[in-house]
Amino acid sequence: MRYFDKLKQFDKVTEFRLQNAFLVAIGMSILAPILISLKGLLLLPWIISAFAIAQALAVKTNNWFITKLNLDQFLKTAITFHIIFIMVAGSYFYSPELMVWLSSITAVIEITIFSAYSIVLNNYLTDNYPSSMSKFQVMRNSIWSDGYLIGLVVVGLATFFSTLGTAVVIFMTFNTFFSFWLIKHWNFYINVK
Repeated sequence: MRYFDKLKQFDKVTEFRLQNAFLVAIGMSILAPILISLKGLLLLPWIISAFAIAQALAVKTNNWFITKLNLDQFLKTAITFHIIFIMVAGSYFYSPELMVWLSSITAVIEITIFSAYSIVLNNYLTDNYPSSMSKFQVMRNSIWSDGYLIGLVVVGLATFFSTLGTAVVIFMTFNTFFSFWLIKHWNFYINVK
C-alpha cells in the first residue's frame, strides 16, 4: 500500500505498530458511535460511570503487565482479545443490550492490555531508536487521525443510509480481515529478531 510507504522510515517494529494503529483506529471508530448511542439508550448513567471508572482503574495495572509479558506475548494476547471483541459485536444481532454489556466489560480488559502494550512499545523505541521518537509521535497522531476519519465517515454513511445493524456488519467484516492480518503476523516479534 502506498499509504504505508511513509512508515518505512522507521524500524520494522515501529512500522508494524503504526500499520496496526491505523487499522485499529478505523475499526474502533466504526463501532464507537454505535456503542455510545446504545449505551445512552440502554444503560443508566451510573452504570456508564462505573464502567468508565473500571477503565480508568484498569490502566493502573500497567506496571504488573509490563513486568509479566514481553512484546510477543502482548501481541498474541491483543490478537486474542481483538477476536473476542468481534464476537461480542456479533451479539448485537441476538440482543443489543447484551452487546453493550459485553463490550463494556471487554473494553476494560482491552484497555488494560493495549495501554501496557503501548508502554512496552514506547520503551522499545526509546531504548533502541531514541532519535526517532519525536517523528514517531507526530506520525502516530496523524495515522490515528486518518484512521478515525475513515472509520467515522464509514459509520456515518452506513447509519445515515441504512441501520445500526449494517454498521455492525461493516465493523465485523473489517475487523475479521484485520484479524487475518494480525494472525498472519502472529510470530512477528519472534521473526523480527
